[in-house]
Amino acid sequence: MLEVGCGFGRITKLILSNFSEICEYIATNLSPHQINEAEKYVNGLRSSRPPQFIVSDIQSLDLKNKYDLVLASEVLMHVPPSDIESVIRKVVDMSSRHVVDIDWYEEKLPRKVAPYNFIHQYEKIYKQFRQVKEVIRIPITKKGLVFKHDTKQSIFHAIIKF
Repeated sequence: MLEVGCGFGRITKLILSNFSEICEYIATNLSPHQINEAEKYVNGLRSSRPPQFIVSDIQSLDLKNKYDLVLASEVLMHVPPSDIESVIRKVVDMSSRHVVDIDWYEEKLPRKVAPYNFIHQYEKIYKQFRQVKEVIRIPITKKGLVFKHDTKQSIFHAIIKF
């Protein structure tokens, strides 16, 4: 498994704590500080093989293997529109089976967006690549006592042809 943009390791720890059968886990982030924090955060987990942490942005990542699952959680929304297609191409190229991307998504652009956040048309971008067999979007909602609340996030699951 490859996790791009692992931050301080929240998802890394969650996955490794619940899936002991993972034989290789690589977690990357462009911030050396975040990688250091992630290493400390997952330290002490009982694992047959500890995760490998790498400081790198997605585009510069040079890994020889392909991974059954490439995960990006709240990462791609920070990639500028001018770079998003090449970044997604790189993520797809690193996967042999699945890409799971959890990100901010809204059908209509909101009026106010922070300068470091972007809404991308993920389904449309993934479908451009010949090795993507199918893309599934799952909106994330939270159930309240009376109503469901749209979190403005979705899970995008790109299934790779193999």
